[in-house]
Amino acid sequence: MNRMIILLVLSTLILVSCSKATTEKSAGDIRLQSLTATLNPIEAWDTTIITVEATGSNLQYGWEANHGDFRGSGKTIKYAAGECCVGLNTITCRVFNDTGEVSDTIMIRVTTHYHP
Repeated sequence: MNRMIILLVLSTLILVSCSKATTEKSAGDIRLQSLTATLNPIEAWDTTIITVEATGSNLQYGWEANHGDFRGSGKTIKYAAGECCVGLNTITCRVFNDTGEVSDTIMIRVTTHYHP
């Protein structure tokens, strides 16, 4: 019985330590819960899907990237960067409505496409 309890506690600790910590941000009735990418890092010329999870009424979304380019709008965009953007790139998502605005950033590492 004690062995089962210890295994249960250890399993729970392992699961909690492996999960991604998300800091919830809020303003007005907006709750920004996460900003995630399907792939990170990515190789130059490849793409990753970036999604924001937020709740609130009549949400609108604004996206910016310091390097690279993105396609799409709303909750999900497709981000890509070429060889000129190798390094750590910042993508910012702004979620807003009549009650407030919340923003968050995600860092995407872009690696070279050329391998010696």
